[in-house]
Amino acid sequence: MSGQFEPSKLGRQTVAIVLNAMSFLILIVALAALVWSAVFMARGSLVLGALGFLVLGACFGHPFFHYELGPIPLTVDRVFLLLLVVAYFVQRHLGLTEPKPIAGPDVILAVFLGLLVVSGSLSGWAGTRVEPWVTVWRLVGGYLIPMTVYWIVRQAPLGQRQLSQTHVVLAVLGIYLGVTGILESTGQWWAVFPPHIADPKLGLHFGRARGPMVHAVSYGLYIAVCLLGAGVCIGRLGVRGRMLALAAVPLSLAGLVLCYTRSVWIGAGLGVAILLALTLQGKWRTLVLGSLVVGSLVVGATRMESLTSLRREDSAEDSRRSVGMRATFTYVSWKMFLDRPLFGFGFGQFYTAKLDYLDDRSTSLQMEQIRNFVHHNTFLSLLTETGLVGLGLYLALLAGWARAAWRLARSAVAPDWARAQGVLMLGVLAIYVTLGMFHELSYTPIDNSLVFLLAGLTMGLSPLAVKVQPAGVLAGGRAQVLPFSLGTAVDRQGRAW
Repeated sequence: MSGQFEPSKLGRQTVAIVLNAMSFLILIVALAALVWSAVFMARGSLVLGALGFLVLGACFGHPFFHYELGPIPLTVDRVFLLLLVVAYFVQRHLGLTEPKPIAGPDVILAVFLGLLVVSGSLSGWAGTRVEPWVTVWRLVGGYLIPMTVYWIVRQAPLGQRQLSQTHVVLAVLGIYLGVTGILESTGQWWAVFPPHIADPKLGLHFGRARGPMVHAVSYGLYIAVCLLGAGVCIGRLGVRGRMLALAAVPLSLAGLVLCYTRSVWIGAGLGVAILLALTLQGKWRTLVLGSLVVGSLVVGATRMESLTSLRREDSAEDSRRSVGMRATFTYVSWKMFLDRPLFGFGFGQFYTAKLDYLDDRSTSLQMEQIRNFVHHNTFLSLLTETGLVGLGLYLALLAGWARAAWRLARSAVAPDWARAQGVLMLGVLAIYVTLGMFHELSYTPIDNSLVFLLAGLTMGLSPLAVKVQPAGVLAGGRAQVLPFSLGTAVDRQGRAW
C-alpha cells in the first residue's frame, strides 16, 4: 500500500509545483502586459496602434481565434481596439493629441452614420426574416469601427515619422501577403501562417490566394494597397527601406495575380496608373502610361473570353454565372430604387426586401440565382437600403477625401512625404471604388478600416496643402510655412482654411 501511495503523493506534489510555476509565469506576463498597456496608453503612437489593429484584424481576426461572448464574438483585434480607444482618450486628456479643425468630409461622415442608425432603427434592425444582430454588426463592423480608427488617426500627432512608419508597415505586410499567396497556390500548407489559412472550411475562395483573411477580395484589397504603399516608399526612404520596398513590389504583384479576382486586377491597375501619373514626369510619364494603356487594350481585346470564364477554384461555368449574377443584382436594385428612391428600404434590409422582386418574369435574367446572397455591390446596396440620400452622402464623403488627397498631392508647399500620402490615398480610393462596384465591403471591419485609416491620415495632413501661419499672426496677407501643428492653416490672402 505504501509503495502505491508514495508515487501518487509525489505526482500530486509535482503537479502542484508545475501549476504554481505556471501561475507565477502567467502573473508575470499579465503584469508585463499591464505595464506595457499603461505605457502605450500614455505615450504610445496612436498611428502605430491603429496599424496594429489592422494587422491583427487581417492576420489574427475571427478565423484565427474568437470567443463567443453574446451576439458579437470577442477577438484579439477587438480587444486591442478597446485598448486603442482608451489610449486615445488618455492621450487627449494629457494634451498629447493634435486636434484638427472639423472639415467638410468629417461632417458628411457624421451625417451619414446618423442616417444609417436612423434607417436601421426605423426598419427594426433585424426585421422579421433576417438573422438577429446581422444588421447591427454590419453597422458596427462595417462603419462604426472604421470611423473610430479614422478619427483616432486624424487627431493623432502626424509627421514624417508617422507617415514613413505607415508606408513601411504596408510594404512589410505586402511581402508577407505575397509570400503567403505563393505558398497557398503551390500547396505548401505546412509553411503558411497562421495555420487556419489551410482550412478549406473557413472563409471563401479556397484554392486561390486568400491569405489570413480567408477571402480573396479582402486579400486583394490589402495586397493592392500594400503595393501602392511600397511604391511611394521607393523614392523616399534610405537604402534599407528602399530595398524593402523593392522586395515588396514583385511579391505583391505575384499575390495580386494569384488571387484570381478580376475586380482586384482592375482596381490595382487603376491605382498603379494614378501612382505613376502623379510621380513620373516628362517623357517617362508618357512612355510608361502609354505602354500600360496599350497593354491593357491588347489584353482586353485578345483575352476577354478567358478573363470572363476565368478558371479559379470553381469551373468556367461558375465564373460566368458569377458575372451574370451581377447583372441580376443591378436589375433588382433598379426596380427597388424606383419604388423607394429617396430613403430606400432601410439599412440592412436588401437581403429580405429583394425577395419580392424575384418573381419578375419580364426579363430573361435568372432572378432566383441571387435569392440566398447579400448584395454584391457596395454602392447599389446603399442605394436600395438608404436611397439617393444615403448613397449621395457616401459618394460625397469619398469625393471629399479625394479632393483633400488631390490638394495634398499637388500642393506646392507641402513636404514630399505629405504629398506621397496624397498620391497613395488617390490610388487607394481608385482600388476601393472599383472593388465596391463588384463586392459589398461592409460585412467585415478590416476592409473599410484600411481605407478609413488612410483617409484619416490624409485629412490630418490636409492643412499642409496650404500655407501655415501661427494663430493670430498675419503679415500683409502673407503666410509663413511652419509646422502645421503650431498654428492655423491660411491661404495666400490670409483667410483661415
